[in-house]
This record gives sequence, C-alpha cells and structure tokens, in this order.
Amino acid sequence: MDIPEIRALVAEHLELDSLCAAALVSRSWRDTCMPLIWNNITWTSQVKERPTLEAILTNAQLVRTLTIFTLKLDLLNSSSLGDGEIAMGGVRVGGAARGIRVGGVAETGDAAGVEGAGTEETTVEANAAESGSGTTAVAGKMGPGGVGRAGAQSIATTAATGGGFPFAPCHRIEELNLQLNIRQNKLWEHLTDLVRHNPGLKSLSVFLSGVPPTLEFMQALARTHDSSPLSLLSSSLPMSYSSPSSPTGSGTGGLKTFATMFLDLNKETTEALLDLATQLESLQLNGATTVDPGSLDRWPIFPNMKILKLGLNSGITPYHQLQIIQRCPQLESLAWDLEESAATGPVSLNGEPDIPPPPNAEAYYNYRFPTAAVCQLFEAEFCPALEKLTIAYPGLSDQELARIATACPRLTLFEVFETGFGRLAFQAMTRHFVHLTRLDIRRCAGVTSPMAQQILTSCPRLVFFCGDALHARDIVGFLPPPESQTQDGAETGTGAGAGTEATPLNPQDWVCTELAWLTLYICGLENAPPTWLPIVLHQLSRLTCLDFLTISPTGPEFDGTKDGLPLSLSSGLGTLSTLTNLERFCFHGLSQEMKEQDVEWMVKAWPKLVRVEGVVHPEREQRMVLEPVLRREGIEVCGYFGDDDGEDDVMGLHVIVSEDEDEEVEVEVEVEAEGDGAELAQGLLEDPGNAAEQEHPGEQPGDHAPQPPGSPPPPPQEG
Repeated sequence: MDIPEIRALVAEHLELDSLCAAALVSRSWRDTCMPLIWNNITWTSQVKERPTLEAILTNAQLVRTLTIFTLKLDLLNSSSLGDGEIAMGGVRVGGAARGIRVGGVAETGDAAGVEGAGTEETTVEANAAESGSGTTAVAGKMGPGGVGRAGAQSIATTAATGGGFPFAPCHRIEELNLQLNIRQNKLWEHLTDLVRHNPGLKSLSVFLSGVPPTLEFMQALARTHDSSPLSLLSSSLPMSYSSPSSPTGSGTGGLKTFATMFLDLNKETTEALLDLATQLESLQLNGATTVDPGSLDRWPIFPNMKILKLGLNSGITPYHQLQIIQRCPQLESLAWDLEESAATGPVSLNGEPDIPPPPNAEAYYNYRFPTAAVCQLFEAEFCPALEKLTIAYPGLSDQELARIATACPRLTLFEVFETGFGRLAFQAMTRHFVHLTRLDIRRCAGVTSPMAQQILTSCPRLVFFCGDALHARDIVGFLPPPESQTQDGAETGTGAGAGTEATPLNPQDWVCTELAWLTLYICGLENAPPTWLPIVLHQLSRLTCLDFLTISPTGPEFDGTKDGLPLSLSSGLGTLSTLTNLERFCFHGLSQEMKEQDVEWMVKAWPKLVRVEGVVHPEREQRMVLEPVLRREGIEVCGYFGDDDGEDDVMGLHVIVSEDEDEEVEVEVEVEAEGDGAELAQGLLEDPGNAAEQEHPGEQPGDHAPQPPGSPPPPPQEG
C-alpha cells in the first residue's frame, strides 16, 4: 500500500544515495524524491563533484537552494566554442539538447520538429556523463508547462550564446550562495538576470572578487519586494530607479537576507544597498568598501531588520553606522566591527563625530568607542529586543564591556574576541549565564582559567564556547594547601601541584551538556597526578552533542607542547567514545605519538568525523602510515607550521589539489593562517550569520561548501 503522505514523510528522512535509489522504485516514488534530490544544488570547480549541465537544465524548476562555489566560466570566449558547448572549469561540456530523449525517442541537438513540446506532461531524460557519486544522470518528470525537446534546445542555445551561464533556466530559487573568483563584468549581467527571474529569492550571500557590482544588480535586489509577473517583465527593461516610496516597500515578499564580502560600492550602489535594507530582515557586510551617504534622512527607519553585521573596511562613518543601528527597532542581533571602519573618522563617547577633526593625523585615527551610545541601544526607543552582541574593537576595556553587559537586560550571545574582557565584565555577565547560548572570549588577557570553569558549570544552555585555556586543576577541583601559596594568595611554582595526590579533589560537573562547539586548550596535565586525567576525560565525555572540538593551545610558541590531552587508548582515549557526533577535531600544536590502533579507534568511534587538524606523530614515517587510515575513510588531515610535509602545508596555507576530467590540475587554497578575510570567506556560504567566528585555523565551520547531489537515477519503469 503506497500512501503519498507516508511516502513523503519517509523520503524526508533519507540520505541522498537512498533518495536516488528510491526514485527508481516507481513513478510515484520518483515524483516524491526528485524535488528532494534537486532541492539543494552545489556547483563547484570540480567536475566530478557537481551535477551535469543536462540534468540541471532538465530539473531547473526543482532547484530551491543554489550554491556556486569557485565557479569558472569562460564568459568572454564562449563564441569560440562549438554549437551548444560551454566552457566550465576548463572542461568542455556538450549542449543540453544533445542526447535528449522526448517521448522515448532519441533526438540529436540538430534535429528539427517539436514533438512533445507543449504537451501537458513530458518526460525528459538527459543522458549525461557519470557524476562523482557514480549514479547515472536522469531528468525528472515535468508537469504542465514542462520543457519539451524544443524548449530544452532553446535553453541550451541560450546558455551557449548568452556567455555560458548554466543557471539561467532556474526560476524558483529561494536561496542563492555565491563564492566566485571571476574578474569579468559580464558576470554581473548574468547575476542580475538571475535575480530578476527568481521573484521568490529570499536569501543571497555573495563573495565575489575583482569587479564591483553594477547599479542594475543592486537595483534588481532592491526591487525583489515586488514579485508580480508584470514587475518581472518590466524588470528586464531599462529603468530609471528611485528609492521605495515607503520605509517598508510595496509588498510583503522580496529578499530578506543579504550577506556580502569585499564588495566595492560607489555612491549609487551604496544608496541602492540602503534602499534594499528597508525590506531586509538580515544584512551582513564583511570587509565591504562603501561611500558615506552624508545623511540618513532618506532612510528614516529599517523596520524589519533583525540581524545586522557591519564590518566595513571604509566608507560609512562610525557615526552613521550607529545611526543605522539605532533605526532598527526590531533588531535582535548586532555584530559591529569597528577595527577598520572607525579609522575613517573619530567619534566621541556618545557616538557623535568630533568636529572639526584633530589637526594631528595620528590623533585622528585614535578613535574612541561610543560606549554610552551602545548602552543606550537597549532602551525602548532604539533596539529593545537586542540580545545578541558581537563587538570587534581591540581597545575596548574591561570596564566598558562591564557597562555594556550591565545595560543589556538579557544577553544570549556575547562575542568580544581579542578585547579587554576581564574580571569586571565577567561579574556583569554572570546574571546572563542562565540563558547564554554563545560566548567567545578568546585572546582576552583578563580571562582566567577559573572563569572558564565557572562558565562551563553555570551556563546550562550554552551551545558554543570559545576560550583560551582551562587548567586541569580547576576541572578536578584541586585546592592547593595553604603552604603552597604566597602571602598574596598566588600559587608558587608552575607545576600542577606535584606531591598533592592526597589532597581531596572536588570536581564540579559541567552543566552545558548541549554544547556543540568547544574551543578550549586544556592544560596542566603534564606531570599531573594520574587521578586527574580520568576526571578531565570524563567531563569531556559528557558533552555528547559536540560536533566541533578544539583542544589546541593559542600561539606558535606552544607548538609541540606536551602539556595537553594525550590522544592514545593507553591514556584513556576510549572514554571519549560517547562523542559520536564529532565532525571536526583539532589538536594542532600538541605533541602526540599516536599508534595505528589509536587512529583506527577514532575512525570507528566517531563515525561522523570529516576533518582532523594536528600532527598525529612527530616522525614523518609514522605519519605516512597513520594518516592514510583516516584518509581512506574520507577524513581530511591537515598539518600546520613545523610540519615537514611540504605538500600539505606551504607557509601556513592548506593546499587542496583536484584534477578535472581533462587532467588539468586545478589548485584551490584555503588560508589556514589567522586573518580577517579568507577565514570569513570560507564561512560565509555555509553560515553567513556566524562568519565572524572564523578567526582561528581550527575553527572554520564553512571549510567545505555543501556537497552537490550526484546525477539522479533514470526514470523507473512502472510495475
């Protein structure tokens, strides 16, 4: 008995391979599975890891989320290709019309006639090459208005003559993620057309290098609020543009999320961006260059904005950035990076500009953080719903952070990486511990190990925590005897307290059992009493929801240190068998001497593991034996500074080498060294809202774009 509701429910819980297999059962199963198979598509520069062009053309109307990751299109030279051929990633791909079968009859791309076109239901099968998953390419069942032979030929011809953009037939995209490295102006024309012909587009993230966006592109984004067929038709014509007549725009639809990196905006495109912001719920500007509007009177309010990230390299002054923030009455989350943009002009403590600027150029760039104005943001007249705050400003003091934490009635997210966070701010934060979910206090000199321990034992809702160091003595609850302390209460010596095995321990259980991300260097285990390590491992083993774990020290001076967790079964590694959700594990900088059974245990105990960062053994010969054990299971192994394997680590760059079908070697580089730009780029596609997290080589949730589906299976035969 085949009940559609049950079939749909089952299909929603199937993995991609199972979905492809289920689509072969019958036509009804195919109709259920195909929308799920093609719902989320990723196009990469690696031919073997992307769906075929023919399959994309045939199933274009099923695509809802499209990720284009390091796409290479020979847009300028497409006229030199043969009829129906498109240059992509250095590989010639035949036109979609070739090999298309309509009504079960094979037709070539040059055939005439329109049999099957315009019929109420047409089945189109694209005989594409095998994809990376090894399944055979298929096309789905098109409903009324589906693409017949003539329609498919027209689409293929348009794709070839229009510069080779393979996604023009997609008209129902809701989420579009772009990370491209193309220095061609024509690309913006293709993207503009894509935006105009996808009126249901709700989310767009863009990371393009080389060419500033055109005014037409920014205008197309600002006009997505009107998705009527008439506006779609008129949007393809030349137009004179003006800002929306009302703050909310005309219509309830339109783009809701816009995230971008390194876009260079001029005066017109900056104004178009602010026009767009009147309809957005989420705006994220990372490293963008804009032009200051001079006045915000044209934009009295940004009524729908709930998530705002401002990280401008230059352009809009800090004073006007603050005005934008103040005009977001629904704002819930604010990430404000003033490290670069505030250098464009000084601001006083209340947020207003200092006029005239100091004559001394050095003093001009010595800007002041508007602490008082930020504290006022939480008041009813500005942003009363604000409870998530990320601030990047190295000069922010402990006292200023304490004022901000005190002013906010409720903080669920607080990220102040590399600031003066210390004792005062920590005390002010304790009242927020009961509902705190995310906390990032890395590289804050005032943070101590007891603070980190108190956070882990006091924040039951914490799911993300990044800190620097946690000493084992605080985990096990060791209190040194009075004679081991000086008169001011500080401990003498640097050891863990040798000779203190008789001292009673009082470990406090970590209450954050929902923690999914933990970055914390657990130290103090070298020469520690043997009873300490089992307690530390037991605390970690209780964090069964962890999918990302970093136990690495901070700074190159710690490379090769033995004062950290030993990763061997003989040391109790088996205690961590409960971490079955672990996907990324980072221990770089720690000296390990793992054996083959230790690595094999990792593979079996952590079935979701996809990335290991660290040196498993100091000797190259041993690494050549151990690392293949991980790689055979598809687990990426990354080395760092000091690794003598030059193929894996070149001046701190992790190099990925892939090979296309034409045997041309293609190289992509992920920057593993710390910095602002490249780490953000890796995270933007997968999680734009959290791009600011990626400041550490072992902390990149977006290291891999989502994998594309393999080409779907061929149409099944009815039983």
